[in-house]
Amino acid sequence: MSELFSVVPQHSETVQEITPIQSRHANTAFSSDRIGLRELPLCGQFNLRIKPDNAEQMAIAASMLGGDLPTQVLTSVVHGDVRINWVAPDDWLVIMPWDQARTFEADYRAKQVGHYSIVDISGGQTLVELSGPAARAVLKKSTPVDVHPDAFVIGKTVGTAFAKSAASITRTDSDCYLLVIRRSFADYLWDWLLDASAEFRG
Repeated sequence: MSELFSVVPQHSETVQEITPIQSRHANTAFSSDRIGLRELPLCGQFNLRIKPDNAEQMAIAASMLGGDLPTQVLTSVVHGDVRINWVAPDDWLVIMPWDQARTFEADYRAKQVGHYSIVDISGGQTLVELSGPAARAVLKKSTPVDVHPDAFVIGKTVGTAFAKSAASITRTDSDCYLLVIRRSFADYLWDWLLDASAEFRG
């Protein structure tokens, strides 16, 4: 299972600790020898947009994130506790612990130059980890994306249709996937995942 976000971060007083799925479900984690399913702790999530051919902007972003932004299509990187997913040629999703996220936007605006965009989207999304030998079978029920290991390598990330909604899927390890889902669809997609994984949970 992914080590990222394995420790619940400290929350600011203005942040509610109840996650989107917790607000409707008593249990937000299930596991068996074949499948694991859990909603991850609340994290800071930011949409960054800068020009990848602007070396100064890219360097400033890298200095604040602990490493370079991924520039290859559909790839992701991890720098310490920070995950960065490629979304489009000039568009990235940055995920980080709350204690780092509290001041990140203000610090970023103070240092970045030129035309850029940073949007805090933490409140609009939640993270679900799907893991275990049967994880790929659950994904095959849920999305049209080719999740064969040869086509969906570790580190690949893609935004796609998921059930009757949408999700971002990142393969974080051999049998581990991170799903980024919209808050408004969290309850529906959690129920979908529970149903799709029922045969593997014993």
